[in-house]
Order: sequence, then structure tokens, then C-alpha cells
Amino acid sequence: MTLVTAAITTYNRAPFLDGALESVYAQTFDDYEVLVVDDGSTDDTREVLSRHRDRVRIVRQENLGRSSARNTAVREARGRYVSFLDSDDRWLPDKLAREAPVLESDDRIGMVHGHVEVIGEDDITLTGETARHRELLAAAHRKAVTYAGYAFDCRCFSSALTARVEAIRGVGMYDPALLLDDYDLYLRLALEWKIVFLEGRPVARYRLHEGQMTTYELTQGQIQTAEKHLRLIDERLQLPDARLARRNFLLMLARSHAVLGRQHESRIELLRALRLDPTLLVRQPWVAKRLVASTLK
Repeated sequence: MTLVTAAITTYNRAPFLDGALESVYAQTFDDYEVLVVDDGSTDDTREVLSRHRDRVRIVRQENLGRSSARNTAVREARGRYVSFLDSDDRWLPDKLAREAPVLESDDRIGMVHGHVEVIGEDDITLTGETARHRELLAAAHRKAVTYAGYAFDCRCFSSALTARVEAIRGVGMYDPALLLDDYDLYLRLALEWKIVFLEGRPVARYRLHEGQMTTYELTQGQIQTAEKHLRLIDERLQLPDARLARRNFLLMLARSHAVLGRQHESRIELLRALRLDPTLLVRQPWVAKRLVASTLK
């Protein structure tokens, strides 16, 4: 059995696809297959993939969206683990060599991920953005990953992870109803499995360019996911750290509504969080500032 399925999902990213595939072929780890799910591309994707047909297994489907393409990849995976690569990103050569052994070391680990190097459309490293993302990822993983912790601060890039296929299938795959299907999946994995974050050098190159998810879509996706998980907490009363998770999802909602200029909604969610944990006013200075700002605007 192949150990890892290197899974690329793509839609109209032909200019980036050769580079993504070459970064997979450059891996120092060799027990993998390459699977590309073409989500109904209408550009030159078919022509690009034809140059790689001897090295790649290709699955084509009508354009059903990112979640559907990722779920197809998980269903089609022949490896024990699946390692995603967005078609506009790149892996660094030792990505699989560093992540696969972590999963092999402990059957309780469902996912492992790491830092990213941020690049622009021209493949040039964006030093400032790379440093900023390193700080954000490190801050989110100072402690072991928990469901409650990820409720407010979940930092993970799909191109930087490798997951146990059994784990993704077991928690119900990606949810196509959500804009942030990956955030929701990581939360559900955190409920059932251990998640490991690798400090040290980056494992992938994450590209910033036009055509990515907008701030509105990203923030609305955070709201959707938080609301879904607040319902989940209501349904599953025995969730670990349910009160803390609820508080953190409410804080996520407050922050997200503020980003979208919805001051009234932001204030409501802050007050709900404060009823659960009044000490936030002292321990989290941004909460008091946000509460005052939502009153004045």
C-alpha cells in the first residue's frame, strides 16, 4: 500500500500547475502517489496535465467547488495518508519526509502541519509576510492543539498539512455548505484526534495572488463555522472544554462581525462571551477596546 497520496485539487490554475507538480516530484520522500482532481477547469489545465499523465493519476469532475474536489481526493486516495497541495502553492523538498514519520509514530495523531514561506505571483519570497505568518502560526501553537483553542485561533494552511485518510473520512469529510470548509474540518479533527504542529523551517510555499478568497468570504466563512460549532456544542453536551470552546466561538463571532462593520452584532457576541467569562475584560485588553468601539460606532 502506498503510504501517502499527494493530492492536488485544481480549478483554472493552469499557469501554476506545472510548478506545483514539480514540487511534488522533488520530494526527498518517495513512498507516494500523485493524484490530481480537476474540478471542471475550462482553461489549459487538461493540456498541462497531459504532459504529466505518466506520473499522475487524474480524476475529472464537473465544477462542484473546492469542498467537493477535496472530498473526491479523500475518497480516491490510495495512501494511508493524504497530503494536500493547492495548485497555486509549492511544497518544499522535505515536506513529506518530515510529516509522514510523525503520523507513523503515533496512531492517535490525525493530522500534522507546519510553517509556510509566503511567495508572490512571481515566486519571489515575501519576507515580511513570511515573518508575519510565522509569528501567527507559532502563537496559535504555543500549547498543544485543542478544540477550544482552535475555536478562536486556528492557523493552518492546507498545503502545509498531511492527514490520516481514516481520520478525515471518520469525521465526515469536508462540508460543502461552508466557505471555510478546512477550518471546520480541523475543528472536527481536533475533537477526535491529536493534531501536531511542526516548528522549525517551512514545509510549503504559500502563494499570495489575485483570485484568492476575499476578506468578506474569509470572514463570512469564520462566522458560518463558529455558528455551526455553537450548535454542535448545544447538541453534544459532553464535548471537552465545552464552556471554553463556546466562549472562544463567541469571541470569533465578535471579531468577525467587527471586521465586516457589523458593530451591533459584534457587541452582542462580546456580551455573550463575557457572561461566560467576565475575566476577559482584564485578561484580554482587546475585548474591552472592542466593546467600547462597538458602543461608539
